[in-house]
Amino acid sequence: MIQLTYEQKNSIGLQYILDRLNPSSPYGQERVRRLTPYTVEEQDLLMEELSNLEKLINKKDDLKQEINHLRRIFMQMKDVRPTIKKAREMCLNDIELFEMKNFLIYSEQARSEANYVNGQTKMTGLDYMDLEEALDILDPDGRRIPSFYIYEAYSEKLDDIRKRKRELEKSMEIAAEDTKKEYQNLRHQVVLEEEEEEQIIREQLTKRLQPYLDAMLYNANVTGRMDLLLEKLTATYFGKAVKPVFSQMAGVRKDPVHKDAENDSNHAADISFKLENVTNPWVASVLKERGLEFTPLSIELTQGATVITGANMGGKSISLKTIVLNVLLAMCGFYVYADYAEIPFFENIQMISEELQSVQRGLSSFGAEIIQMKDVIENVEKEFCFVVLDEFSRGTNPHEGAALVRAVTKYLNSRHVVALLVTHFDHVAEYGKAHYQVVGLKDMDESQVQHEIRTAGTEKGVSVIASHMNYGLYRVENEGNCPRDAFRICRLLGLQDDVMDLLEE
Repeated sequence: MIQLTYEQKNSIGLQYILDRLNPSSPYGQERVRRLTPYTVEEQDLLMEELSNLEKLINKKDDLKQEINHLRRIFMQMKDVRPTIKKAREMCLNDIELFEMKNFLIYSEQARSEANYVNGQTKMTGLDYMDLEEALDILDPDGRRIPSFYIYEAYSEKLDDIRKRKRELEKSMEIAAEDTKKEYQNLRHQVVLEEEEEEQIIREQLTKRLQPYLDAMLYNANVTGRMDLLLEKLTATYFGKAVKPVFSQMAGVRKDPVHKDAENDSNHAADISFKLENVTNPWVASVLKERGLEFTPLSIELTQGATVITGANMGGKSISLKTIVLNVLLAMCGFYVYADYAEIPFFENIQMISEELQSVQRGLSSFGAEIIQMKDVIENVEKEFCFVVLDEFSRGTNPHEGAALVRAVTKYLNSRHVVALLVTHFDHVAEYGKAHYQVVGLKDMDESQVQHEIRTAGTEKGVSVIASHMNYGLYRVENEGNCPRDAFRICRLLGLQDDVMDLLEE
């Protein structure tokens, strides 16, 4: 099961998207707060969700009025689940009966509107149950007004009691002062009768509603699903979005992978993981504020470890987080921000990155990484995982760190797993199943950049270089070393000649 911490959601840009969703109902709001990827047991629900989203997108322009009306109905709904729970065992009071009636009124309005939307789009699994009979219990006059009162229509005895009370109140108005006390005593007795009968009616109403409680919970759940689906439609406006294709669904685990599996193509052949021109709305928004644009990424992964290398400032970690973001969105039933996306259904996603290191546990960054790596290995042995390592082993010396990353890369190649590693160590990529590099400053006109830095001033040199940085990925063959853009950046930013001469030596 894939569980995300707030730090994970925030670091990859998922929280940015969730923060911009605005569900109208408490049921939809809760679904956004508790959003998690679909589990292995929920694969059919994921396929249905993506199919419904596609159908809704295809009809969104024709259904603007109905969608807006649904949202307005959802805004009127309150969370009645605690009241439903109480109604199973205890008598409801007037306020709780009022909440139930209101929910039933808006549930029926939503059912009417949703039936039309579902009919036009052919969406499935989002049909409301008919609760008209339950509503009639709390609204015997059929006025469908969002208020509640214990009507005389509930009981002939109550009707008689209230008639006597009104007659006594009229008599009190015209009675002499010496007889008013008698009328007050009589009225007090009638009020006690009224309260007793009203309590009996509350108990009866609660009991009569009990057969409909499961249906009410069902409609609340449908409201949450529909509300979230409308917000997933909104999320497609945050960037160019496409329906993801799942190339492999989770099922019976493959045969145990043996030590020679890294030379065996059988396990890689049935895994298709391809992203074309994928983007990250969060990073794109940050770059836009600086007058820059996000460079779309394209990558193809397979069984085993794929390694991404690149220069300092080259955006390696951004590439990784962009890929993870879109995988998670797909597995949560969203469209992804790409021209094309084909991914397997992962049983788990394991991510080790700087943001997740546990200083609270009193560990060094390296120690925290090793604890996390133990968890990764345990999960890889029993689940089909997507493993993501962002500069793993950065917290130790380069010689041992590089050796550790190479060992981890070789291990991941021998398991039924898709892994993506970002590293600054040399001679790691040659052990990966594939190697990508960030283009970085590869195609930069150095004289042009120097001129721009002189014009803008050294203080703005980093921004000038960033504007020329190409954050796209390209696949490389037979190259195990990382790019050497660091020295070029030092030179462009005017590091003193004495130091540069020593660097060149």
